[in-house]
Amino acid sequence: MPVGVLAFILGLIQALTEFLPVSSSAHLILARTWLDFKAADGLTFDVALHFGTLVAIVIYFRRDLLALLRGFVNSIFRRGLKDPNGRMAWFVIAACVPGAVVGARYETAIETYFRHPGVTVFTLIAGALLFLWAEKRFIHEALMHSLSLERALIIGCAQTFALIPGVSRSGITIVVGMMCGLRRDEAARFSFLLATPITFGACLLKGLELSESNLPIPHDEKVALIVGVLTSAVGGWMVIRFLLGFLRRHGLQVFAWYRIALALAVAAFLLF
Repeated sequence: MPVGVLAFILGLIQALTEFLPVSSSAHLILARTWLDFKAADGLTFDVALHFGTLVAIVIYFRRDLLALLRGFVNSIFRRGLKDPNGRMAWFVIAACVPGAVVGARYETAIETYFRHPGVTVFTLIAGALLFLWAEKRFIHEALMHSLSLERALIIGCAQTFALIPGVSRSGITIVVGMMCGLRRDEAARFSFLLATPITFGACLLKGLELSESNLPIPHDEKVALIVGVLTSAVGGWMVIRFLLGFLRRHGLQVFAWYRIALALAVAAFLLF
């Protein structure tokens, strides 16, 4: 299969699964294994796909991000957090700290020990059970701007578990946001805003690492990276729009059952 087609398929998988609470890393690991994709270094290609979905977030939430940026600047010059956007900007920054610290400290260990299809069987099912429990147990009717710093930090700490394949960054932050009282779509909105700085930081660090290596990028790898970024960016924008609308009217149960079905399929594949 041509490199461009393989990259398109993986970019589409990234777009569909990065924002849907079903774990993009699990799907990419499985898809790369089954498709025997070796046109680009696995982690480099994953970062490229995440850059594409970062572009989708920035374009879709450009007004929200600009409002947060203005609020952040105003909070510094006016030395206060009376502006809801300024307060939310600081909450987003604070919530990103746990994931950044844990990622910087344990990235190598996580990549070494957890990046395997077998791990995703357990994490997919655990996430599904958490979805079903949260839908049944918690009342979630609050808007995003009602978040306190304490609850924003709880969501940020939960995000650290998404470093393990199969957990799903959007899934864990949305469900913990619901546990903190947020409406499903508002929890998803906060989750996407939270993804912006941490994904940008991860892409920046990996980009600097690659630039320092001074290794030439083969033509096939360039094609794979470009196709993957474009596909994940366009597809990601469409998925964000769909998911926010879906969560206004429906719960997480459908994603929970999908995760369980996928976990069973992976288990069967590994066993037989």
